[in-house]
Amino acid sequence: MFLSGKTINTISLSSLTIAIGMVVDNAIVVVDNVYRHLEKGKRPKEAAIFGTSEMFLSIAASTLTTVVVFLPMLFITGVVGIMFGELAIIITVTLTASLFTAATFTPMLCSKWMGSGQNGPKKKNRFFSKFYDLSEHWFKSWEEFYAKSLAWCLGHKKFVIFGFLAAFILSLLLAKFVGNEFIPEEDSGDMRSTVSMPIGTRVEETDKIASRIEDILEQYAPEKRFMYVASGQGSTMSVTMGSQSGSHIITNGVKLVPKTERKRSVKEVGQVIRNKIKQIPGVIKTGITTGNPLNSMITGAGGKQIQVEITGHSFEDTDELANKIKEMMEEISGTTDVSISRDLNRPELRVQVYREKASSLGLNMRDIADSVKTFVEGSTATRYREKGETYDIYVRLEERFRANPEDVGNLTIISPFTGKQIKLSSVARVYEVTGPVEIERKNRERMVKVECNTYKRSMGKVIEDIKNQLRKIPVPSDIIISFGGDAEEQGKAFTDLTLLLLLGMTLVYMVMAAQFESLLDPFIVMFAVPFTFTGVILGFILTGTTLSVITFLGIVMLMGIVVNNAIVLVSYINILRARGFTMLEAVTIGGRDRLRPVLMTTITTLAGLLPLALSTGEGSEIWQPLGITMIGGLSLSTFITMLFVPTLYAVFNSKRLKKEGGKQK
Repeated sequence: MFLSGKTINTISLSSLTIAIGMVVDNAIVVVDNVYRHLEKGKRPKEAAIFGTSEMFLSIAASTLTTVVVFLPMLFITGVVGIMFGELAIIITVTLTASLFTAATFTPMLCSKWMGSGQNGPKKKNRFFSKFYDLSEHWFKSWEEFYAKSLAWCLGHKKFVIFGFLAAFILSLLLAKFVGNEFIPEEDSGDMRSTVSMPIGTRVEETDKIASRIEDILEQYAPEKRFMYVASGQGSTMSVTMGSQSGSHIITNGVKLVPKTERKRSVKEVGQVIRNKIKQIPGVIKTGITTGNPLNSMITGAGGKQIQVEITGHSFEDTDELANKIKEMMEEISGTTDVSISRDLNRPELRVQVYREKASSLGLNMRDIADSVKTFVEGSTATRYREKGETYDIYVRLEERFRANPEDVGNLTIISPFTGKQIKLSSVARVYEVTGPVEIERKNRERMVKVECNTYKRSMGKVIEDIKNQLRKIPVPSDIIISFGGDAEEQGKAFTDLTLLLLLGMTLVYMVMAAQFESLLDPFIVMFAVPFTFTGVILGFILTGTTLSVITFLGIVMLMGIVVNNAIVLVSYINILRARGFTMLEAVTIGGRDRLRPVLMTTITTLAGLLPLALSTGEGSEIWQPLGITMIGGLSLSTFITMLFVPTLYAVFNSKRLKKEGGKQK
């Protein structure tokens, strides 16, 4: 972290939490194998040398398969690259260091500390002897049971293979019940809302409504620590951080006590406040956001969670379509704060200049515009200096001469060529119309957005319903509908992660092909990957977790982790086959001897992830799904891999021997 200029933060600490259970895996495999050589009567140094050399290629391959999944993250751009580039660096360096330690330092300690005697390694002291004997009995019984299970699987190959494949296909059918979203919303206790009154509402009236909102916050948000309510801001309109301000706008915010000190989530508090504010007469639009305000700054997706962007030139057509979509979105379950970004039309005076007539009198558009601006809004005529200070002298007509629309038509404009005073009504038509407060543009085209937030339903499921309903609404040919906000960012991030997933699987296969010097054995090991999705889907459904950028990252990481057990198992079976064992003996003995390190490496990884999955403090909403994803995928995949992969290995290798004309063993 020092050499790469990284800091200690949430991502780096979570990276260490993820890696803490994996860094001991290589050492476990080495120590277990050294221990087995000691039990066979070898001297400590010999046991350390032979035990490590037998397993080195296996642990090197298993480490590299994990590392190659993380390396491509360093080259991803956008939000995913910002969030997980640091995670990739830390885990890569940590696992590489663990491989180096397991291949050098660990066997040295084994040769020094693991003594040998007539009955193998030294016995534990009395304090641990009972526990040691009991656990050894358990492991021995598990190993024998596993060996018998493998023998049964080899005798019923078709049943095992098609049974597990059927379970995998059935689990995929459950995927439609899993929701999806961009990033899980963090309960940081922040709640902000914007309330809109009719355009033109005086600040005094807006302030009365603000007082009522303040009373609502006092009464229905007892968990608050701080709060503020601000009403109106002059008569000008501006847009700051995606929210409007004006004389008709009320903004307020609440900071709740930490989540460990309250019973309700910030979303539940926000829903109560939302319902109460909607009951206030005169309120035409509300918008409540409850996530961490820094998240929208990081992702660049301002506004509400779901944004349907309507791009078209005609105000009338786009407004009509926006109102139809708004009515449709309000009927969809899980949507809240449905609104249209283009505010209701505000009254304005429009001056339509007769260009030819104005030109004949020596006036051009700039002269007319500057004169009207000076008369109505004012302009700086000169500056007054006194005691080193400079003051603008701002001049415009008195209010009584510009109070009515007729007064604007009576304004006189001096022709710069003739010097004559010409009434504005003589060269222009002044009339009253309504127009938008602001005109949003995207790619130089006018755009209006229909926005909403979600409550008690995943964003992805709501978007699916919106897309289905949009197909029923006729859209003019000159109007384009697209999705923006978090939905747009989610699409980009999922595309990047899908490519990362495919690239990771390819690199994992290439690393194993180089280690096994075969294309068949890595192909067999890769069958451990599909059952990862089975475990992840079941974990999502049981815990109510959604597919997000965080959980998608966990799936990508699992691609390099779940194959480790299969690599250790298949590699050892190959060693036994080379020593002359039959297929049945190699599979059963290899499985029995490798069960203990496989269980230990899996349990240590799961134990390292368990605090992440069980965390309930602030910020846990972000990283808890990652722990759930990896625990669900790794635990089920390990269980199935230990039976499915050896059976598949026996099937493919038996067929290969038949094709080669060799004698099947």
